[in-house]
Amino acid sequence: MLNKIKLLSTICILLLSTNINAKIISLEELIEIAVENNSNIKISKYAKEKQKASYKLAKTDYLPKVTLNGELASYDIRSAGTKLNDNSVTGYTLSASQLLYDFGRTSNQIESAKKSLEASSFETIENISSTVLNTKKAYYNILNNYQQISLAKESIKIDELHLEQADNYFNAGVRTLIDVTDAKLQLSNSKLSLVQSEYSLKNAKTNLISILGVQNSDEIEIKEDAEIKTALKGFERNNLNLEELLKTGLENRAEIKVFEKQIEASKLQLDNTKKEYYPTLDLQATHSDKNSDEIANIDTQQTTAGVYLKWNLYTGNSTEHNKKIALVDLSSLKQQLVQQKLQIKEDITNAYLQVKENEENIRIGVLNLKLSADKLDLANQRYKAGLNDLIEVSDSKLAYTQAKSQLINSYYNYLNSKATLDYAIGVIY
Repeated sequence: MLNKIKLLSTICILLLSTNINAKIISLEELIEIAVENNSNIKISKYAKEKQKASYKLAKTDYLPKVTLNGELASYDIRSAGTKLNDNSVTGYTLSASQLLYDFGRTSNQIESAKKSLEASSFETIENISSTVLNTKKAYYNILNNYQQISLAKESIKIDELHLEQADNYFNAGVRTLIDVTDAKLQLSNSKLSLVQSEYSLKNAKTNLISILGVQNSDEIEIKEDAEIKTALKGFERNNLNLEELLKTGLENRAEIKVFEKQIEASKLQLDNTKKEYYPTLDLQATHSDKNSDEIANIDTQQTTAGVYLKWNLYTGNSTEHNKKIALVDLSSLKQQLVQQKLQIKEDITNAYLQVKENEENIRIGVLNLKLSADKLDLANQRYKAGLNDLIEVSDSKLAYTQAKSQLINSYYNYLNSKATLDYAIGVIY
């Protein structure tokens, strides 16, 4: 018995410490955590670093190249009946080269790498924007579940009151046993709804933690929203103009800028494939020094320097094939940009319509909740006066809980649609 008491005490202490350590975090703080820790954002930043390195690598083609080759060799020479050999020939060759002119191929390559780096930056912005949207949706889903849990608890209290009334009336001989049974069934269903809502909340929190990219979920606590009627007091309809939203989205969305930069880079790559026909002009210098004790004509020093023209006269039609590949890539990117713009217009229009629909749903939902509450009150009064049975009360109570649940869903659907619209027009935070 003593061990059980100690175990219970330990569990209580752990639970209390968890509540104490848990920090209530606002939506803005959650967004900051997600932007800092989300895996997709980190991956896109790594990709950006890779593109930055590629850009710097492309710029090195303008710098001189210096090569040093060392030699320790054995020579065995036979010529006109004469045999010469030396097992310890030493030497080195130092060579340097500098690109002078290649008809803009190197500058194109550098500029193409720069455009790819800029596209990568916009891809990071795109990932941040989508992560912010997912964080908002997960946050609102948690608040919705909190409201549904509160509604389930309210439903249980109503059903417990009805069960108490049915018991009293049955014991007094006024009502039949079916009223008591029906009240118990309603109470059991309400308890089932509470269990379902509680597990739905756990799933919603798990989803949020996945988006945030953090390991310790015990340190994060979401504050419950105000009761739905209180939360709706500050609700106002939005004065939105669809044409302005479409214009803003096409100007701001990072996806469009990604494709624009990729198209610019692809054009430069296509231009480079055409310039494969042109020669390159290089400055090259070489100094070599070989030492041999046995073979006199190997013991030499030689220095050369000059300007060299290299022209690939025939490369097996590889240039033509490269041109076709680059042209197809460019055409594909242009078509993807067209499709992306159409998709953005669709996303903005759908989000706009969702906002307007949810505004109407809230307006009607507020009225439905008031009417269903009035109906439940009347049904309770009629039941007390013996003018109806518990089935009418149960039906009225069901209509009330459904109306309130629908209003809760409409409100948080509205917040989700607002967040989706912000994302669709390119608002990051």
